[in-house]
Amino acid sequence: MDQEINQPIEVMVVFEKGRMIPVRFRWNGRVIKIAKITGWWRTNEGKFRIRHYAVIDQNSQFCQLSYKERTAEWFLNKIWVE
Repeated sequence: MDQEINQPIEVMVVFEKGRMIPVRFRWNGRVIKIAKITGWWRTNEGKFRIRHYAVIDQNSQFCQLSYKERTAEWFLNKIWVE
């Protein structure tokens, strides 16, 4: 079952072949390493894009992150819990 979070986070990214790839993020005072990106997609907010990433962290937790190009902000949107 997923749990809505929708909180701002700090994210470290690398750029590879013109793509922005998140590698870790800070949430609730903890640094969480991204072990794998399982999917990514884009949506639009007016004329601006939102980049979405489905990831698995170092503890095998599934998370959904998003980056709003209009405001240059990252958000933790969801986590999946048992």
